[in-house]
Amino acid sequence: MGAPVTCVYHAYENGELAVTGRLTLDEVPSEGEELRLNGRVLVVREVAFTGGSHVLTLEPR
Repeated sequence: MGAPVTCVYHAYENGELAVTGRLTLDEVPSEGEELRLNGRVLVVREVAFTGGSHVLTLEPR
């Protein structure tokens, strides 16, 4: 198992950007995986690597 990874996330609600921030995870998630964020379940819609960081696009389940 590798070291934890910090990802930037962009969470969308009804197609609009609702919140952005950083998450520290055990590994970079795959598209389609579910994550809990502030008590809500969000689905990873896209994983990119931009500007030296992993960037996650999240949407409600």
